[in-house]
Amino acid sequence: MKVCRKSLDLAMLRSCMNPKEISNKAGISYPAFKRASNQENVKPATIGRIAKALNIDPAEIIEKGE
Repeated sequence: MKVCRKSLDLAMLRSCMNPKEISNKAGISYPAFKRASNQENVKPATIGRIAKALNIDPAEIIEKGE
């Protein structure tokens, strides 16, 4: 699965969190977060953890057409 970078950036903006804060709150490594934000394929659980850290539905940041 891939993350939509634009949607992720918007969610980060709304939450006032930076990538390090999100990766810490999500319980994932910073490189895993960077892979997701660079629109590489990541595990669904990684996207779920990022979404949970941002208090949003995972569907909000999933790349459409997946």
